[in-house]
Order: sequence, then C-alpha cells, then structure tokens
Amino acid sequence: MKEEQIQLIEIADVLVANPRPRNPVKFQAIVASIESVGLKRPILVNQRSSPDGKFKYELVCGQGRLEACLALGKTAIPAIVTEVTREQLYLMSLVENIARRPPSNRALLLEVRSLIERGYKADQIAQKLGMEKSYAYGIVHLLKKGENVLLQAVDAGRIPLRIAVLISSGTNEEVQTALIEGYEKGELRGAKLAATRRIMAMRLARDRGSGRANVSGKKLSASVLVQEYEQHVQQQRAAVTRLNAVTHRLMIVSTALKRLLGDENFVTLLRAEALHDIPAHLAERMS
Repeated sequence: MKEEQIQLIEIADVLVANPRPRNPVKFQAIVASIESVGLKRPILVNQRSSPDGKFKYELVCGQGRLEACLALGKTAIPAIVTEVTREQLYLMSLVENIARRPPSNRALLLEVRSLIERGYKADQIAQKLGMEKSYAYGIVHLLKKGENVLLQAVDAGRIPLRIAVLISSGTNEEVQTALIEGYEKGELRGAKLAATRRIMAMRLARDRGSGRANVSGKKLSASVLVQEYEQHVQQQRAAVTRLNAVTHRLMIVSTALKRLLGDENFVTLLRAEALHDIPAHLAERMS
C-alpha cells in the first residue's frame, strides 16, 4: 500500500460505488457544520480509474461529507488518497465506519486547551469546533479556573462534559463532588440535576453573605442533595397551595363586597361610619 497523502481533488472524479441513503436530519447537520467551520476531516479515496475512464477515484469513506460539499456548491474536496487492493478497500471502509464516533471528553478537552494556549477566545473556539458558544464558554471556564474535581470526573469518563459545565456554575468543590455522585447513581439527572445545582448555588451565595462556611451544616453527599431538592420542592408546593387558598378567599371577599355595595342600605351605613374607600387591590378585583 502506498503512503497516504492529502490532495484537493475534483468531486466529479470520485465514484461512490456503494451509496447508502442518508438520514436527512443528520445530513443537514453535516451541511451546516461544513458551511460554518469548514471540512474538519478529509474524505478517504482509493486511486483507481473506472473501466469507462469517467472516474479517477473510488470512495472508501466520507459519503456524507462528499454529498454535503456538493450541496454547498463545491466542486473540489480535500481527500486522503491511497492505493490499495479491493480486499484492503473493503476492510478500510469497514474499520472507518466501525470507528466513527464523536470525540471523547478527553480529546475535546485537549483540543480546547490547545486552542486556549494558542490564544483563541471562547467564541472563536466555538466557531472552530462547531459548538454552541455557551458550551464553549463553559469548557473554557472549567480549564481556566482549574475545576479539578470536575475535570478529573470528565477525564475518567464518570460524567459527560456538558454535565461538568452545568455543575461548575456557582458551586464549590464539595457541592460538585456530591452532584457528580448523584449523577453517577442516577439520583440527579436532567431537570432535577439542574434544579439542585441552582438551589445549592443560591444557598452558597446566601451563606457567603452571612459568613457561614457550610451550605447545609452537614457533610454533603448525593443523598443530602436529594433531600435538599425534595425539601425545596415541598416548600414550593406548599407556597403554591397557600397562594391558591389566598386567591380563593380574595375571590369570595370581592364577590361578597360587590353584592353588599349594590345594597343602598349597606352603602348608607358605610357613609355613616365614615368608611369612604376600600383597599386598592379589592377595588381592582371588583372593577
């Protein structure tokens, strides 16, 4: 097999011998990514002319990227050009498709760290890697602030990077460790994790203002955070119940006053007692 090399080749010269249908949603994502940040990885082709001489290369891997470039009106595409036997071509195509997967947490962190060291800002990193700006800012925050607990958890594959970014905002190492534990155990996931993180961040801010050192007064763990979350939910439900009760009572009072104020004898009695007005919020309800 000859040494591989990257060349800019004409798309029209590439034969897709075994095309397969594309998922339209995923395909549009590929098109959008290439349009936004360019082609991140060249296609792989085998240098072999077709019997009719129409094509110079045979596609090994990268049909989606090839078709996306065509959809964007491009006529040429970067390609790794190799020359292999038919058996080797099938094997390379199989290996490439099996190995296709998104970059690992560690790889993404290393890439972002490298871009930071080269002077790139968070918004530039987001554009270069094709990610949301808020997500890129979160990763940059983790790296620049030395969030060791979270970075170690991400590096070990214990939590996804997006969860680390979520946990980092407004929390300290003790809370972060407990949140990671809760995520791993499945006790804190999705909206429950986000809500718990907000609750603990607010309590940390409040405790810092009052000079207290510990959020809850006891050693934090996943179970303690779950209790904090459930207690907060119960308090919210109780507040809603009280609000509904007060609203119902106000409705009864305003309805009763409407009827009473329609009674001339009652109005005369109020005037005799020098009661010429009523609370503004009741007046608004009756009007």
